[in-house]
Amino acid sequence: SMAKRNSVDMALHVAREARQIHGGMGITGEYPIMRHMMNLESVVTYEGTHDIHLLITGADITGIQAFK
Repeated sequence: SMAKRNSVDMALHVAREARQIHGGMGITGEYPIMRHMMNLESVVTYEGTHDIHLLITGADITGIQAFK
């Protein structure tokens, strides 16, 4: 879970940096940067995967379940 959570964080960071590097062209449809970034944002916000992995990691470390 920690690896999956970190992978999403790092991929989102890379996509945001790529958008910044490309400037205005980073938000156009000419390059796939914005599409990748929107896909990653949906993983973080819509699916809640990021938060679920945080809960799993916390339960593993503390032994206390955050959900039932």
